[in-house]
Amino acid sequence: MTLREAWISRVTPEDYEAHMARIGQAEANALLVRDLLSRTPIATGSRVLVAGAGTGQMFDHIPPETFAPYHLVCSDISSTLLERLSLRVVCESDLDDVEETKLEPGFGAILLVLVLEHVDFRKALASLTSLRPGSFLIVIQENPPSMSEAMTPGRTPPGSMRVFAEEARPHLVPFADLAGEMASHGYILEHRQDAPVADGKKMIGTIFRLG
Repeated sequence: MTLREAWISRVTPEDYEAHMARIGQAEANALLVRDLLSRTPIATGSRVLVAGAGTGQMFDHIPPETFAPYHLVCSDISSTLLERLSLRVVCESDLDDVEETKLEPGFGAILLVLVLEHVDFRKALASLTSLRPGSFLIVIQENPPSMSEAMTPGRTPPGSMRVFAEEARPHLVPFADLAGEMASHGYILEHRQDAPVADGKKMIGTIFRLG
């Protein structure tokens, strides 16, 4: 079972959201995204892409006015997760693969929240940077040095989310690797901030600006 297959055919919206709520990451990510957006100059009316948006659970913790100035586009590889997203936020919804995007250029900014851990991150960044948005807002996960697995050992994920602990294991992206890869595509790190979450982990929020 690959990560791609797991997201498309195994993971249910209910289990995914239960897992994220249990570990507090949906709310932490939402707070990071709100702050990152407030620090990023994006022209009113610009298209803003949330790539790999999943069920859009973080939107439960983001006031609607946050994205109101923009034309919001949400993409994911799973039609099932996108169906759940469409119930909670008004946006243009596109079935799209971040590793081989078919979306057209013209975005003011692209958001990636805990997406790169589940894909070939270099291939995904090469694909998405080809759209040449003005900014990338990227949230990745960093674990304590003693925890090598992305999923916390000893914590049993709910239902279908167990696939990520047993069969299709996510791979964390080191911050230095992310910054280096973005720089190779012409995007310079402008801001970084961290948010602690359960099990000694932290979410790292970043803004990369096209140089």
